[in-house]
Amino acid sequence: MNRPITYVEERPGLSFAQRWNTYLSLALAAAVLALGVTMRDAALNATMTLEDLEAGIRAQVPQGWLLDRSGREYVFRAADPDALPFKTLLQVSIMPVGPDATPASVLHQIEIDRPLRFPAYRVISRRNVTLRDGSPAVRLTYAYVQSERNPALETLPIVVEGVDLVVLRGAQAVIVSYREERGSFENNLYRFENMLNTLEIF
Repeated sequence: MNRPITYVEERPGLSFAQRWNTYLSLALAAAVLALGVTMRDAALNATMTLEDLEAGIRAQVPQGWLLDRSGREYVFRAADPDALPFKTLLQVSIMPVGPDATPASVLHQIEIDRPLRFPAYRVISRRNVTLRDGSPAVRLTYAYVQSERNPALETLPIVVEGVDLVVLRGAQAVIVSYREERGSFENNLYRFENMLNTLEIF
């Protein structure tokens, strides 16, 4: 019985130049991807300086955020316009204090009206911390529920988590705050840390 003849087509391998062109193309694609990621991260982490000479406060906040200097309760406030359902908030406030004030006593004063302003308000943690310059401070983490007040825009309530850091400077207390929708709180906490690390009180 005759066996069928099988023909094997021999294909020439890649030449040295072709192999190097392939490697270079892959390397170039990886470099372009890395550059794109770096540029994206740089854009996301770009900051601008906010300064209030009257209050003696200077700090870095994310570039492109909505700025508000009109409040009586704060020196400035920055909010992320793209954040949903809650606009990530960074804020610096100043409160006059007496000669016997401590960060803990100031925090106690702040908390007196919190349950009235923030529904379902509860404290998560409270601890003493030391800033980079050696100043004692108190850091409070808390949560509350925010609901839409306009019936026409009624949405499900949002659980907001926040952190306040209180430090004394002379006859005033400086309160640095960050608030975020609870599910994104940890992911964006670095925004608060960055502002805190660039905060100058003069």
